[in-house]
Amino acid sequence: MRAASLVVPLVTLALGVSACGGDGADRDGRDEPRGLVSSTSATGANGASDEPQAAYLAWLEALEAEDAEAACARHAPDLTISLRFEAILLDRAELGDPCTGFVALLWEDPLREFDPLSLETTRATREKATVAASFAAGSETAELVYHRAQWRVLRTEPRLEATEGASSQAPQRWVRAWCDLELGADRERVVEQMGDPSGEYTIDNGGEPQLWWAQDQYDFRAYLDAQGAVLDLVGDYDALGAADREQLDCPELR
Repeated sequence: MRAASLVVPLVTLALGVSACGGDGADRDGRDEPRGLVSSTSATGANGASDEPQAAYLAWLEALEAEDAEAACARHAPDLTISLRFEAILLDRAELGDPCTGFVALLWEDPLREFDPLSLETTRATREKATVAASFAAGSETAELVYHRAQWRVLRTEPRLEATEGASSQAPQRWVRAWCDLELGADRERVVEQMGDPSGEYTIDNGGEPQLWWAQDQYDFRAYLDAQGAVLDLVGDYDALGAADREQLDCPELR
Protein backbone atom coordinates (compact mmCIF):
# COMPACT_ATOMS: atom_id res chain seq x y z
CA MET A 1 0.00 0.00 0.00
CA ARG A 2 1.34 3.38 -0.95
CA ALA A 3 2.10 5.87 1.77
CA ALA A 4 -0.84 8.23 2.05
CA SER A 5 0.36 10.81 4.53
CA LEU A 6 1.10 14.41 3.66
CA VAL A 7 1.60 15.61 7.22
CA VAL A 8 4.28 18.24 7.75
CA PRO A 9 7.23 16.09 8.93
CA LEU A 10 9.05 16.44 12.18
CA VAL A 11 12.49 17.93 11.72
CA THR A 12 14.89 15.13 12.55
CA LEU A 13 18.44 16.17 13.37
CA ALA A 14 21.41 13.94 13.95
CA LEU A 15 22.24 15.83 17.10
CA GLY A 16 23.74 12.95 19.01
CA VAL A 17 22.38 14.32 22.25
CA SER A 18 20.08 12.97 24.89
CA ALA A 19 16.49 14.21 25.27
CA CYS A 20 14.03 13.66 28.07
CA GLY A 21 12.34 10.37 27.35
CA GLY A 22 15.42 9.37 25.32
CA ASP A 23 16.33 10.36 21.76
CA GLY A 24 16.63 6.77 20.56
CA ALA A 25 14.45 5.01 18.03
CA ASP A 26 11.19 3.33 18.95
CA ARG A 27 11.59 -0.25 20.07
CA ASP A 28 11.30 -2.83 17.33
CA GLY A 29 8.13 -4.76 16.86
CA ARG A 30 5.24 -5.23 14.51
CA ASP A 31 2.04 -3.28 14.81
CA GLU A 32 -0.58 -5.71 16.03
CA PRO A 33 -4.28 -4.98 16.41
CA ARG A 34 -5.11 -3.54 19.78
CA GLY A 35 -8.75 -2.78 19.12
CA LEU A 36 -10.29 0.62 18.56
CA VAL A 37 -11.59 2.40 21.63
CA SER A 38 -13.61 5.59 21.72
CA SER A 39 -14.46 7.80 24.62
CA THR A 40 -16.33 10.97 25.40
CA SER A 41 -15.01 11.16 28.92
CA ALA A 42 -14.20 14.42 30.65
CA THR A 43 -10.68 15.55 31.41
CA GLY A 44 -8.39 13.95 33.94
CA ALA A 45 -6.39 10.74 33.70
CA ASN A 46 -9.08 8.84 35.56
CA GLY A 47 -11.55 9.76 32.84
CA ALA A 48 -9.56 8.21 30.01
CA SER A 49 -10.78 4.91 28.68
CA ASP A 50 -7.43 3.60 27.42
CA GLU A 51 -3.72 3.97 28.04
CA PRO A 52 -2.87 6.33 25.13
CA GLN A 53 -5.66 8.68 26.21
CA ALA A 54 -4.43 8.57 29.80
CA ALA A 55 -0.88 9.37 28.65
CA TYR A 56 -2.07 12.27 26.51
CA LEU A 57 -4.14 13.68 29.38
CA ALA A 58 -1.20 13.34 31.77
CA TRP A 59 0.93 15.30 29.30
CA LEU A 60 -1.70 18.07 29.06
CA GLU A 61 -1.99 18.22 32.83
CA ALA A 62 1.79 18.57 33.14
CA LEU A 63 1.76 21.42 30.62
CA GLU A 64 -1.08 23.17 32.44
CA ALA A 65 0.84 22.86 35.71
CA GLU A 66 4.01 24.11 33.94
CA ASP A 67 5.77 21.00 35.24
CA ALA A 68 8.70 20.68 32.84
CA GLU A 69 9.97 17.34 34.13
CA ALA A 70 6.56 15.67 34.01
CA ALA A 71 5.85 17.02 30.53
CA CYS A 72 9.22 15.93 29.14
CA ALA A 73 8.77 12.47 30.64
CA ARG A 74 5.75 12.07 28.34
CA HIS A 75 7.63 13.04 25.17
CA ALA A 76 8.59 10.64 22.41
CA PRO A 77 12.22 11.28 21.41
CA ASP A 78 11.27 12.88 18.10
CA LEU A 79 9.01 15.41 19.80
CA THR A 80 11.86 16.53 22.04
CA ILE A 81 14.20 16.78 19.06
CA SER A 82 11.79 18.87 16.98
CA LEU A 83 10.94 21.11 19.95
CA ARG A 84 14.65 21.64 20.65
CA PHE A 85 15.18 22.69 17.04
CA GLU A 86 12.32 25.19 17.32
CA ALA A 87 13.81 26.54 20.55
CA ILE A 88 17.21 26.93 18.87
CA LEU A 89 15.63 29.00 16.09
CA LEU A 90 14.03 31.20 18.75
CA ASP A 91 17.31 31.55 20.67
CA ARG A 92 15.74 29.69 23.57
CA ALA A 93 18.09 26.69 23.49
CA GLU A 94 21.39 25.36 22.23
CA LEU A 95 22.50 21.97 20.98
CA GLY A 96 22.54 19.53 23.87
CA ASP A 97 20.14 21.43 26.10
CA PRO A 98 17.74 19.13 27.99
CA CYS A 99 14.03 19.08 27.27
CA THR A 100 13.23 20.80 30.55
CA GLY A 101 15.03 23.92 29.37
CA PHE A 102 12.69 24.66 26.47
CA VAL A 103 9.46 22.69 26.94
CA ALA A 104 7.86 25.93 28.17
CA LEU A 105 7.34 26.76 24.49
CA LEU A 106 4.39 24.38 24.58
CA TRP A 107 2.47 25.91 27.48
CA GLU A 108 3.36 29.44 26.34
CA ASP A 109 1.59 28.82 23.03
CA PRO A 110 -1.51 31.08 23.19
CA LEU A 111 -3.50 28.51 21.20
CA ARG A 112 -2.70 25.64 23.55
CA GLU A 113 -5.73 24.28 25.41
CA PHE A 114 -5.43 21.92 28.34
CA ASP A 115 -8.91 20.58 29.14
CA PRO A 116 -10.44 18.44 26.37
CA LEU A 117 -14.21 18.11 26.34
CA SER A 118 -14.03 14.70 24.65
CA LEU A 119 -11.50 12.14 23.47
CA GLU A 120 -11.69 9.49 20.75
CA THR A 121 -9.04 6.92 19.89
CA THR A 122 -9.14 6.64 16.09
CA ARG A 123 -6.22 4.20 15.78
CA ALA A 124 -4.62 1.85 18.25
CA THR A 125 -1.98 -0.85 17.79
CA ARG A 126 0.63 -2.19 20.19
CA GLU A 127 3.09 0.50 19.09
CA LYS A 128 1.08 3.49 17.84
CA ALA A 129 -2.12 5.32 18.69
CA THR A 130 -4.00 8.37 17.44
CA VAL A 131 -6.25 10.32 19.80
CA ALA A 132 -8.70 12.98 18.60
CA ALA A 133 -9.38 15.63 21.24
CA SER A 134 -12.08 18.30 21.23
CA PHE A 135 -11.62 21.48 23.25
CA ALA A 136 -13.82 24.50 23.91
CA ALA A 137 -12.12 26.57 21.19
CA GLY A 138 -10.89 23.89 18.78
CA SER A 139 -9.63 20.36 18.30
CA GLU A 140 -6.40 18.50 17.76
CA THR A 141 -5.07 15.08 16.81
CA ALA A 142 -2.38 13.59 19.04
CA GLU A 143 -0.14 10.79 17.80
CA LEU A 144 1.46 8.61 20.46
CA VAL A 145 4.02 5.81 20.36
CA TYR A 146 4.79 3.07 22.85
CA HIS A 147 8.43 3.66 23.78
CA ARG A 148 10.39 2.20 26.71
CA ALA A 149 7.32 0.65 28.30
CA GLN A 150 5.29 3.87 28.22
CA TRP A 151 2.94 5.69 25.87
CA ARG A 152 4.52 8.98 24.79
CA VAL A 153 3.31 11.95 22.73
CA LEU A 154 4.94 12.07 19.31
CA ARG A 155 3.17 15.06 17.76
CA THR A 156 -0.05 17.06 17.85
CA GLU A 157 -1.83 18.84 15.02
CA PRO A 158 -4.95 21.01 14.77
CA ARG A 159 -8.05 19.27 13.47
CA LEU A 160 -10.78 20.47 11.15
CA GLU A 161 -14.19 19.35 12.33
CA ALA A 162 -16.98 18.50 9.91
CA THR A 163 -19.40 21.38 9.73
CA GLU A 164 -22.71 21.85 7.99
CA GLY A 165 -22.78 24.37 5.16
CA ALA A 166 -19.05 24.09 4.55
CA SER A 167 -17.70 25.60 1.35
CA SER A 168 -17.48 23.45 -1.76
CA GLN A 169 -13.68 23.27 -1.44
CA ALA A 170 -13.63 22.22 2.23
CA PRO A 171 -12.34 18.80 3.36
CA GLN A 172 -15.93 17.75 4.03
CA ARG A 173 -16.46 17.71 0.28
CA TRP A 174 -13.55 15.30 -0.06
CA VAL A 175 -15.06 12.97 2.53
CA ARG A 176 -18.47 13.01 0.82
CA ALA A 177 -17.09 12.42 -2.68
CA TRP A 178 -14.23 10.02 -1.99
CA CYS A 179 -16.07 6.71 -2.10
CA ASP A 180 -17.90 7.73 -5.29
CA LEU A 181 -14.63 7.91 -7.25
CA GLU A 182 -14.06 5.04 -9.66
CA LEU A 183 -10.92 3.35 -10.91
CA GLY A 184 -10.37 4.16 -14.57
CA ALA A 185 -12.01 7.58 -14.32
CA ASP A 186 -10.12 10.37 -16.06
CA ARG A 187 -8.47 13.28 -14.30
CA GLU A 188 -11.20 15.74 -15.24
CA ARG A 189 -13.91 13.56 -13.74
CA VAL A 190 -12.03 13.16 -10.46
CA VAL A 191 -11.42 16.90 -10.14
CA GLU A 192 -15.09 17.53 -10.92
CA GLN A 193 -16.08 15.33 -7.97
CA MET A 194 -13.38 16.25 -5.46
CA GLY A 195 -12.67 19.85 -6.40
CA ASP A 196 -9.32 21.37 -7.28
CA PRO A 197 -6.49 19.27 -5.79
CA SER A 198 -4.09 20.53 -3.16
CA GLY A 199 -1.23 19.44 -5.38
CA GLU A 200 -0.21 17.27 -8.30
CA TYR A 201 2.76 15.21 -9.45
CA THR A 202 3.37 14.53 -13.11
CA ILE A 203 5.96 12.49 -15.00
CA ASP A 204 7.77 15.76 -15.63
CA ASN A 205 8.18 16.23 -11.88
CA GLY A 206 10.04 12.93 -11.73
CA GLY A 207 7.41 11.39 -9.49
CA GLU A 208 4.54 8.98 -9.87
CA PRO A 209 1.61 10.85 -11.48
CA GLN A 210 -0.97 11.64 -8.82
CA LEU A 211 -3.42 14.18 -7.48
CA TRP A 212 -3.85 14.78 -3.78
CA TRP A 213 -6.26 16.57 -1.51
CA ALA A 214 -4.75 17.23 1.91
CA GLN A 215 -5.40 19.53 4.83
CA ASP A 216 -4.86 18.98 8.55
CA GLN A 217 -5.85 15.34 9.25
CA TYR A 218 -7.34 14.81 5.76
CA ASP A 219 -5.29 13.13 3.02
CA PHE A 220 -6.70 11.57 -0.17
CA ARG A 221 -4.68 10.58 -3.26
CA ALA A 222 -5.49 9.46 -6.78
CA TYR A 223 -2.64 7.76 -8.67
CA LEU A 224 -2.84 8.11 -12.45
CA ASP A 225 -1.48 6.29 -15.48
CA ALA A 226 0.32 8.05 -18.33
CA GLN A 227 -3.01 8.90 -19.97
CA GLY A 228 -4.42 10.47 -16.79
CA ALA A 229 -6.77 7.63 -15.82
CA VAL A 230 -7.04 6.56 -12.17
CA LEU A 231 -4.95 3.52 -11.26
CA ASP A 232 -5.23 3.56 -7.45
CA LEU A 233 -7.17 5.51 -4.85
CA VAL A 234 -5.56 5.86 -1.41
CA GLY A 235 -7.11 7.57 1.61
CA ASP A 236 -5.55 7.97 5.04
CA TYR A 237 -8.33 7.22 7.54
CA ASP A 238 -6.19 6.84 10.67
CA ALA A 239 -6.53 10.38 12.01
CA LEU A 240 -10.19 10.84 11.09
CA GLY A 241 -12.92 10.95 13.70
CA ALA A 242 -15.99 8.75 13.82
CA ALA A 243 -18.21 11.27 11.99
CA ASP A 244 -15.89 11.26 8.98
CA ARG A 245 -15.24 7.51 8.99
CA GLU A 246 -18.96 6.75 9.01
CA GLN A 247 -19.20 8.42 5.61
CA LEU A 248 -16.31 6.39 4.18
CA ASP A 249 -17.78 2.99 3.37
CA CYS A 250 -14.98 2.14 0.92
CA PRO A 251 -11.53 0.71 1.81
CA GLU A 252 -8.50 2.94 2.28
CA LEU A 253 -6.84 1.38 -0.79
CA ARG A 254 -8.75 0.70 -3.98
